[in-house]
Amino acid sequence: MIQKPIFRSIESKEATYLQLWVATTIISLTIVLTIFGLLMTLYPNLILSAKGEKILLFIFLGVLIFNFIICEAKKYYLKKSTSQYTKVIINNTGITFSNHYNETIIAKILWENIQPRVNEKYDIDYLLRSRSIYNIYFLWSLKESSNSKIPHWSANKFALMFVKFTNKADLLKAFLSGIATFRPEITTNPLLYGLYRLNPITLEVDKIGIKKENKMIFLIILFSILLSLIITFLIYLFSL
Repeated sequence: MIQKPIFRSIESKEATYLQLWVATTIISLTIVLTIFGLLMTLYPNLILSAKGEKILLFIFLGVLIFNFIICEAKKYYLKKSTSQYTKVIINNTGITFSNHYNETIIAKILWENIQPRVNEKYDIDYLLRSRSIYNIYFLWSLKESSNSKIPHWSANKFALMFVKFTNKADLLKAFLSGIATFRPEITTNPLLYGLYRLNPITLEVDKIGIKKENKMIFLIILFSILLSLIITFLIYLFSL
């Protein structure tokens, strides 16, 4: 007999500083190399007359400056935002989305506010839309009450609610086990579990699969950094 998943309260974990720094560095390096490419197109003589050391210094300082701008701009935006959440707590009452920068509760979804969807096969489902990029949405029906705060930015769909957190699979496990515990009549599309590598019956997290996925992401990031360094080195040789 398969044991029913046990609900346990959980709090989200933010990405480490190293992960944020790596991601920001890639963005900054892309911006700097784009600017350098534009300068090479518009002012080729000026760039070719510069020494290689000056070009490398320009790229290095450019990355540092853009890293600082991006990080500080993000922090400033989050401090002022009333719609972006940075922390999620799932407990016996429901799911709380909050912004710890300005101590604002963005949304507090109580278990009792999650309602069956009319004329739909599953009450909790997902939708994949393809435009220029792929967007995945959770779909559910929520009932607003005096002791909950439905977010104005999305009354019935969250764009991958937990994707910004490092323990996203554990968060979804807590969410689904909460549904099974407090709202057993609510149905969930079983394909939704695969998005977060969860066993659809036991809700156990596929740690090995997640490690492989993280390894692949790391290799992609490493390849991007090496490619950027190769481009920088070629620019340096070309400027000699």
